[in-house]
Amino acid sequence: MSAATGLVSLAPERLGWRETRRLIGTDLDRIAQHLQVPNSWAHRLYFFCLPGFQALLFHRISRCLYLKGWTSLPRMVSLFALYLTRAEIPPTTSIGPSALIAHATCVNVFGKLGARVTINGCSAIGGGMAMDDIGGGPGYPVIGDDVVLAYGANVLGPVRIGDGVHVGPGALVTFDVPDGGLVLWDRPRVIRGGASPTPPMHQDKT
Repeated sequence: MSAATGLVSLAPERLGWRETRRLIGTDLDRIAQHLQVPNSWAHRLYFFCLPGFQALLFHRISRCLYLKGWTSLPRMVSLFALYLTRAEIPPTTSIGPSALIAHATCVNVFGKLGARVTINGCSAIGGGMAMDDIGGGPGYPVIGDDVVLAYGANVLGPVRIGDGVHVGPGALVTFDVPDGGLVLWDRPRVIRGGASPTPPMHQDKT
């Protein structure tokens, strides 16, 4: 899997406010592209109201503070963003440029993500499977460029997700996925008549 390019290649100590503003600008460009509207100042006012962008905005700020050596303040910014947007992205998480969180509710992002990642609602990137550190932090994944997580998709554990991977709705990934892979969960069964109402219980007459 190729490393994320552009701003992601910046060393952590070089991620200052100028680079952070550039990252925020790439997120704005991505939203404009996603919504197919001009990236004008009028539209940017609307973008700033979107919970998905707010989650990324506050993460960019908390991440910059964290890499500058602050301890408590980045956590407080991250916690404020969680209360505001319902998306949890700690300052230890690394996210490349041009990220898009389409729906912020119940989104959890831990680890290292490449460029142009798309995350939909109720998706999680995190740990809980092992404590190996493959570059995203203890027990966390490393996500490549141009990865899409559909609604309810989950990537858990120290796994590598290659460039261009699509994780389908509701899929659970706990293993490495090569570049260009498509991950889908098994087709659910349909039981004919299984949802028929249960007949009421007859009570004995006395």
